[in-house]
Amino acid sequence: MQLWLKLLLSYLVIICATILISIGGISGAQKVRDSFYKVNKEVIPHLLALKDLRYAGLRIVSSSMEYAFLTSVHPAGGEGKKELEAKEEEVRLLAQGRTSFLSSLDLCTRVLVHGEERMPAALELAGQSLLKGSQEYIAVVDAGGGTARLIEAKERFENAEKTFLEAVNVAHDREMADLHRHVAGTLQSVSSAIVSSVVLSIVALTAALLLSVAISLKVSRRIRTLKEAAAAVAAGKRDVAVPVTERDEIAAVSASFNTMVQRLRAFEEELDSANRYLDSIIATMPEALTVVSCEGAILDVNRATEEVFGFAKKDLVGRDFSGLFVDFDQGNDFIAAVLRQEGLVEREASLLTQDGRAIHVTLSATMLELKGKRDRFLCLSHDITLRKQAEQEVHNLAYFDQLTGLANRTLFYDRCSQALARAKRYGEMFAILFFDLDHFKDVNDTMGHHAGDQLLQLVVLRFKSILRASDTFARLGGDEFALLCCHVPEPDGAAKLAQKLIELGKQPFEVDNRQIYSGASIGIVLFPEDGGDIPTLLKNGDLAMYAAKSAGGNRYQFFSEGLNQKAQERAAIEAALREALKNDRLTLHYQPQLDLRDGKVVGMEALARWQDETLGAVAPNRFIPIAEQTGLIHELGAWVLRKACAQCKQWHQDGYLVSVSVNVSIKQMMQEGFSEMVVGTLLEAGLEPRYLDLELTESMLMEKAAESVALLRMFKSLGVQISIDDFGTGYSSLSYLKNFSVDRIKIDQSFVRDVTVRDDAVGIIKAIVAIGHSMGLKVIAEGVESQGEEEKLLSCRCDQVQGYLHARPMPAAEAEAFLERAQTSG
Repeated sequence: MQLWLKLLLSYLVIICATILISIGGISGAQKVRDSFYKVNKEVIPHLLALKDLRYAGLRIVSSSMEYAFLTSVHPAGGEGKKELEAKEEEVRLLAQGRTSFLSSLDLCTRVLVHGEERMPAALELAGQSLLKGSQEYIAVVDAGGGTARLIEAKERFENAEKTFLEAVNVAHDREMADLHRHVAGTLQSVSSAIVSSVVLSIVALTAALLLSVAISLKVSRRIRTLKEAAAAVAAGKRDVAVPVTERDEIAAVSASFNTMVQRLRAFEEELDSANRYLDSIIATMPEALTVVSCEGAILDVNRATEEVFGFAKKDLVGRDFSGLFVDFDQGNDFIAAVLRQEGLVEREASLLTQDGRAIHVTLSATMLELKGKRDRFLCLSHDITLRKQAEQEVHNLAYFDQLTGLANRTLFYDRCSQALARAKRYGEMFAILFFDLDHFKDVNDTMGHHAGDQLLQLVVLRFKSILRASDTFARLGGDEFALLCCHVPEPDGAAKLAQKLIELGKQPFEVDNRQIYSGASIGIVLFPEDGGDIPTLLKNGDLAMYAAKSAGGNRYQFFSEGLNQKAQERAAIEAALREALKNDRLTLHYQPQLDLRDGKVVGMEALARWQDETLGAVAPNRFIPIAEQTGLIHELGAWVLRKACAQCKQWHQDGYLVSVSVNVSIKQMMQEGFSEMVVGTLLEAGLEPRYLDLELTESMLMEKAAESVALLRMFKSLGVQISIDDFGTGYSSLSYLKNFSVDRIKIDQSFVRDVTVRDDAVGIIKAIVAIGHSMGLKVIAEGVESQGEEEKLLSCRCDQVQGYLHARPMPAAEAEAFLERAQTSG
């Protein structure tokens, strides 16, 4: 069914409905005419206005009377808060009533119109009189006038009220008469309206019929226009617009159609813009983007591809993509992987640039689908050359020494593990050479660490000149190096290499325009003779190196079981010594020191002794060096000093005024806080400083000559006695010796032992005594074991002696008994 026919039928329905409504309206109008008089009588505006005016007037009267009543009645205690609030409320109500009254009076003035007269004068005058009477009455009440005045004001107010109500009633009767006349006219108008409605209904029906036909034709034409516009849009046109001249449903559809066309046009413009934007992104993105066909030919590239690879776009398009790979086969494998897999394919590869350089890239490729075909893929290439270089730098930092460029400890251990695995598999032998530079610390101390660094670099350059490419040369730290030599057929090969290194190390090195002579101490271990695993080989190589260094340096030393036993013994002594110090299991023995002329005991030398339950009696020459190497010498020295000072103080209290000598090592003396520890120990024991004699070896003082001078002067200022032990063995400088603040020099027992058999020994002792006396120092000889030796020393004018001739080192109780016998015999 055509739309115009549907519209025609709809309009016919509307016409029928209009006829029914007209009939109903006529019937309704008749009923209204019958009831209008009654309704009109009940809801007349004029009467309502008069009613409101009457109500407002009575409200004024009520509020005025109530206010007068509240004012005249006072409580016994005076007006309270509640009475004041009630009066304020009445004032407020009175004000509202007056406002409402004036409003109603004004309304009556505008509503009650009778010809020329707007309102009966009596009503207006009565209203004004009522307001005036209220105000005067309230004023009299507030003024608190007499009773007569108050009654007079009240009577006037009541008369005004009566007059006002009479005027309102008169106006009401007048309005009712007017209202009856208006109602009669209204009824006549309604009758006329009924007749008019019938005529108008007939005219409307005719007009509606004509209009329905015209609208149907117009709607049909508009829909046809909309259909033609839709066909044009479907054909690809985007400048189509349907004119909208009406405001109905078809107009809404037309407007929606126009909006749809506009949005479609805007969407296509945005799509074109997005495509241009995407093209600009692809053109400006830093990663190289390449479109490659399934056959491996490059179809398209972006600008970054040209910049990364150095080729122009025209030179790349059509080129074989795998031809950019350094490894051509790797390129073919990558293309095959992309074609084979559904998702993203990522690889790292090396590609060639136009100038022949190889760059590292990460490749990310995925297939593209265009019009249902998967005949090409997109490859994104990200240049990671800098990252690779950074990774290489990190690798170098992790596995190579930055000063010398040699392998570091981590890489050396890894190479050793590989050599061990290979040697076990093929039954081969390999060697590890450990070495450090002799006198390297002296270079750092005298010339500075920069000179030490230069020396290390020169040593590495010289040693690398004779090494094989298969050898691993490593710096383990400081001046310690290691050399891994694989495929060693016999031990002689390692020995010959070590000797070559030693010979090279003997030659001078030029650092800061100075010639420096160093050397190397080398320890050699062999697999499998010296260990079956890397930790054991490294430990044994370290032992061999230190054995070579202890033997004088500038030599090589193969590892032997004896070295291992010494290391184990050293470890056992160290552990036991720690336990002994912790549990106070060491003891002190004392050896007397006597004046050579009168035989009196002048002092006792405190000597540490150690009897271990497992190790037995451990000699001082065994545990003292270990204590110095491990740092236990600080704890041991403090313990000896504390015990010796306490014992000396006890002897003083028993009547034996002797001094006590305590040996001090260089590590103890140079320890931070050593002087404070000595002073604190003396204060704790209550011993005068002049009875404490610190014995320091000559070689130790010369090793730290400058520091020793200042420290000895400080002790001298405190009153502590200082002795130089083993004098004559350290080749000390007399210029330094005179600066040392010492009190006594002690002749080494090696000279005393030869005094009876060699004349030159006597001459040496005489020279030492002469030097000491010339400086005002006492001279004591140690190790005196025979009467002949003592006589020779006496002839050399030696001052004091100490040795087995008079007494061996003994416990404190025996030492006290010795003092008692010496004092009794003296």
